[in-house]
Amino acid sequence: MRILQIASSDFFSTYGGGQVYVKNIVDEMIRQQRDLAVISFVGRSIRIEKKSYKGIDLYEVGYEGVNDLSVLIREIRPDVIHAHSHKEQVVQIGRKLQIPVVVTSHHGGILCPAGTLMDSYDRICQLPVSHEHCLRCVLRNTRTGLYWYPLMRLLPKRLYIKIGGWLQKLPFILFVTPIGSAARQIQEKEREWRTIAEGCTKMIAPCCQIAETMARNGLAKDKIMVLPHGVPLPKQIPPFPAIENGNIRFFYVGRICYVKGLHVLLEAFHRLDAPRAELHLIGGTGNKTEKRYEEDLKRLNKQDSRIIWHGKVPPDRVYETISGMHVALSPSICLEVFGLNIAEALAMGKPVLATRNGGAEMQIQDGVNGWLVESNDAGALQKKMQWIVEHLRTYDMLESTSKVVAITEHCRLLWDVYGQV
Repeated sequence: MRILQIASSDFFSTYGGGQVYVKNIVDEMIRQQRDLAVISFVGRSIRIEKKSYKGIDLYEVGYEGVNDLSVLIREIRPDVIHAHSHKEQVVQIGRKLQIPVVVTSHHGGILCPAGTLMDSYDRICQLPVSHEHCLRCVLRNTRTGLYWYPLMRLLPKRLYIKIGGWLQKLPFILFVTPIGSAARQIQEKEREWRTIAEGCTKMIAPCCQIAETMARNGLAKDKIMVLPHGVPLPKQIPPFPAIENGNIRFFYVGRICYVKGLHVLLEAFHRLDAPRAELHLIGGTGNKTEKRYEEDLKRLNKQDSRIIWHGKVPPDRVYETISGMHVALSPSICLEVFGLNIAEALAMGKPVLATRNGGAEMQIQDGVNGWLVESNDAGALQKKMQWIVEHLRTYDMLESTSKVVAITEHCRLLWDVYGQV
């Protein structure tokens, strides 16, 4: 059985958990001597370049080669395609070539026009996608967009979409183009999601909450399989570090961006009555918006010496970096379909304090291997961190490590899915 993995953008990127996950499963499937190939999308002006990666075929597709994807897949002749990106296009190609397509939903952007399944009030969205439900969220992502929302919501939907189509034919106009194209953006996402939902053979949901969200938006329940991700296990787990005089080392690993809730975390940490506690922030940014967010956080918190910024750490050094720390934090305010940082912390025998964001509930048993608090609530986060400082002295690492799915077992389960389709 030959499997084609469609990577999350560039196969070698470590920007987000999705990219790291795909490389992890490919490396493990190679180790298990499975028959597979990989298509990677690179930000270069090329068509298609064939390379070898650890003995398998890896095809790098540039801007000029995306339209040749169908021809390339026909040449590779896979028995099953596993799509992690370009999902709509790949599903259409799979139907045309009569090849089963398994899709993994890595984040809310698979169906959310605003990209995060977080509404304009910073709550995890519980509503089906529609023009009425999504317009405010989409406009919020544009500078000055919310000021225009009271007026734009009064426009008839069909007229608003026509305006967006007209603007797409013109050169980009600051503020005007994104605000005027919001209705068209929502319509395009609805159409794209409908194509994926109707055309995929199986949809892998890493947590129950994203599965429920997709079902609420029209995905047939018999196509959904809830399958939490696996992670490579550390070679060894060091003893849990001693805690002396309240010197708890809290840590966060992940992207430095708004939806990860770091502003909420820093507010909670400032309220903490624990002069010897430390907060270690490990991660980097991937675009100008995230960079501005990081700079604002550093500027607002530059006086607090307890906050240590480590910058981005390569995936193969994460375990080493967190080995001497105590409690992991996952303060996301958006829907997290899994939480690679949670799994890595648990694999190293660290308890995790997380918000109820979807993926966290799949991995953390409250009060056993970590704690769960409500999303976007600095008070609740601070209260639980205070309890940890005052009560955590030792920790049974088996409570954490026993909950982790090893990448070896996860890949065997994936192979069973491929066989079923």
